[in-house]
Order: sequence, then structure tokens, then C-alpha cells
Amino acid sequence: MCIPAHILLQATGITCNSRDVKPGYIFVAIHGRATNGNLFIQDALSRGAIAVVTDEGGTCQSALPIFQVDNARQALAQLAAEYYGHPSRKLQLIGVTGTNGKTTITAMLEHIFCHYGLTAGLIGTVQVNLGKASLPSTLTTPDAATLQYYLRQMCQNSVTHAAMEVSAQGIDMHRADHVNFSCGILANISPDHLDFHGDYTAYIAAKKKFLNLLTPTTPLIVNGDDCCCRDIASHYTGPVFSVSLSSSNADLRANMLTTTAYGSRTLMTVQNDLLLAGSSLSAKTFELRLSVPGRHNVENALLAIAAARLAEIPLNNICTALVEFKSVDRRMTIFHLEGRTIIDDTALNPGSIAAVFDTISHLRYRRLIVANAIRGNRGQAINAVNAATLANQQRQLPFHLIVTTAADYVSHPDKVSADEEAAFIQALDDADAAYAFTETLPDALKLAFDSSLPGDLLVLLGAQGMDEGRRLLTQLIPKSWANPALTSVRPLL
Repeated sequence: MCIPAHILLQATGITCNSRDVKPGYIFVAIHGRATNGNLFIQDALSRGAIAVVTDEGGTCQSALPIFQVDNARQALAQLAAEYYGHPSRKLQLIGVTGTNGKTTITAMLEHIFCHYGLTAGLIGTVQVNLGKASLPSTLTTPDAATLQYYLRQMCQNSVTHAAMEVSAQGIDMHRADHVNFSCGILANISPDHLDFHGDYTAYIAAKKKFLNLLTPTTPLIVNGDDCCCRDIASHYTGPVFSVSLSSSNADLRANMLTTTAYGSRTLMTVQNDLLLAGSSLSAKTFELRLSVPGRHNVENALLAIAAARLAEIPLNNICTALVEFKSVDRRMTIFHLEGRTIIDDTALNPGSIAAVFDTISHLRYRRLIVANAIRGNRGQAINAVNAATLANQQRQLPFHLIVTTAADYVSHPDKVSADEEAAFIQALDDADAAYAFTETLPDALKLAFDSSLPGDLLVLLGAQGMDEGRRLLTQLIPKSWANPALTSVRPLL
């Protein structure tokens, strides 16, 4: 304990944001990437903080106690867990990490738990479900104090089973320290968040630290089709369960039968008696139906199935629940407009872009049109590799490509910088890709729609810049738009 127990017992709360301090709070000053919390110690004290924890010396003079620690983030995680009574120990909590699929896997698990009649919780990129209340999410993995607060709220709301996304940034920032996971899932690894981690090697190293969050007896479920996941899992000394769409040695494997825009059928084989135990199914091989399309969603389902089985949900109940599972918003969301089929996906890195195009390759359509929003405030490296990925896909599966910065529909933190835009465009030019470019999202959507005809497939790709894409397209297409202000960098196909 970095502060005396009596102070923790007196505390009325704990936070690392001085604006949230109320009388009786402990304020943990963190020197962040953008803001130094030590600059707000006096503000926290003026709001009624009874103690301050910092890893910087000589930051402030005060009659109230200021405790020096080696690492403020680690201290925050420890203090928050102690203050809230280690709520994760009272839950069946599944931690999911990986570059892509975390949101879908955790949503699948929440759906399975609820379908089985359990009170379920969820912490992730899109929303937080505390059992009796849901709220929009601000971070994939919240700061340690907020996370522990959420977990305690779940316990108070009679939640028994929960799933949470564990990001690489969250791991590096010690947000999930002192969280007790009943099971861990390692979904896949591909380049992302290079602006934060510096390079791909450092990003992988952060993912490897996920193992440190698990106890020696915590089961780890790994995607056996991902070589990086297999390598990380090889260093784990606890129990490992593998799922696969290709390996006959996996504990749980599936063979694709059919996949359409409306879902997939697979033949699933359970080769581990622990995963089959308690099932009323008479065979180890049976058909699994999903109402969401794509090979990547079959991988997500296999990981969720294995975790739900280890949480002692009967296999037949799991499979019944997954038939009814609908996609998370902007995760391969499919709708129709004026005779066109439209896919809306938050693809934002090479792995997620490849997953979308793998799904597209199994669909029927006349022509393919892709509108892509460049990622803002994520650095030049990820934007260059995203553009190269799109160019490579265009060589394999020709399509019209419209690129936008969506400058009119993103908040300041997600604005595309001139350097990011230049890196994206340069990578397309270097690959001799065919594309058109526009600054605004409505102009990009109008160009994409006007380039299409009934029977065509229109794909909306990108994170924050395309979040309003479906709404705008649905609202504005019937109206008479003016000609978009285009900067055509290369002619469309």
C-alpha cells in the first residue's frame, strides 16, 4: 500500500482527474502524454482532496499529505482496487485483447450470458453495461479508478458474468492491473496504434504483457490461426485452449460451409473434453449458424464459445444464443438503400481492412465502391500502411475508391493532420492506386453513391471519420446535392 490504510478508509473517492475531485477524495497525479496531472494538484486540494499521490518530487507544498511513489499509474490501480474492495474477485470476468474483434467478442459473450438468464456486464469500446444501466464508452479500457468503479457497480447490480476489452494502451498504462480475470482471450495481432507504441515490435510487447494480468491457473484462449498469438501463448505457463479454422489439432475448430451477407454456416468440432463437458449434444461435430457474415466473425465466435464453455454455459445454449446475435454497430453492419447493398465497418488497420475484403470476396454484386475515411490523430505510419493495404486489395479485387478526411464530421482530437493526409495519399500514389479525394464526408458519400447503380456493393470504411456515414447517406441521398468539391488525385477505375 502506497498510503496509510486509515487514509484510504477515510476517503470518499479516488480519481486521476482533478475536475472530478470531491471533498474526501484521493487525487493521483499522473504525468500523461498530453497533460501533466501534477500541474493540477492545487486544484485538486482546493476541491477537497485529503491526499495526493504522485511520482514526481517537489511538485507542491501542502499541509495535507502528498505521497511519493515510483509509478503513479500503478499506484492508482492498486489504490482503486483496494478502495472498491477488489470487485473483480466476485465476478466471472473475461478479458479480451487483440488488435481486432474485441468489441464483437465481448458483445457475443454478453449476449450469451443474457440469453442463458444471467445478469451480465460489459466494458468496451462502444458501451459500458453495468447490469442495470448502460452508458456510452469513452475509452476501450477505462482508467484504473473508473474501471474499478464500474466493476463494483456491477457487483452491486447483481452481475455475475462480464466481459471487458483490454487494449494494448490500457495494458501499458496499468489500467487493468489488480483486475482478476477468470479467463483471457488473445484474438489476433496486426499493426495498429503505432503512434502510441512507436513501432510494431513495441505494440506486440504490450500485448505480451497481457499474460502478466493472468494468474498461473487462469485459462488463456488463443486464436491458433494467428502466428503472433501462437507465439505469445507459447510463453504462457497456465492452461491454454486454442481455436482454429485451419488446424486439426485445435481444441475447438470450424470448417466453413457457406457465408453470405446474412451470416455463416460452419461445421464445428470440439476436441477437448473440458469444452464438451455437460453438453446435451450427442456428437463432438455439429453445425454452427451465425447471423453475422465473415470468416473473422467465425473466429470471434469460436473464441467466445470457448470462453463461455469455461464459464460453464452449456454448449447447446451457446450455439442457440449465437444464432440470434446481431452485429455490433459499424462492425460489418449491412443495410440496403435504393437497390444497393451497403456495408458499414469501422475498419481502421490492415487486419480489419483485410477482414472486410475477405468477406466481400464471398458476396455477389455488380460493382464495388469503397468510401474510406483517413484516421485522424493516429500518426503517419498507420495511415500509410492502411493506404497500402487498400491499394493491394484494389489490385486483387478491383473497386472504385473514394478517400476523405471527413474534416467536417470529426471532433478536434480526431482531425486528420496534413502529414497524415499526405502519408495516406503518398502511399496510394506509390502503389499506383486509382482513387478520388475529397475533404468533406457528404461529398465523399455523394460521389460514392453517384458512382453506383442498383445491384452494386457500397462499402463505408473507417473509424471516427465515417461514424456518421450511414446516417448521412440515408438522410441525404434522396435530396438533390450540389456537385461535390472534388480534388481528383487519380481517375476512378
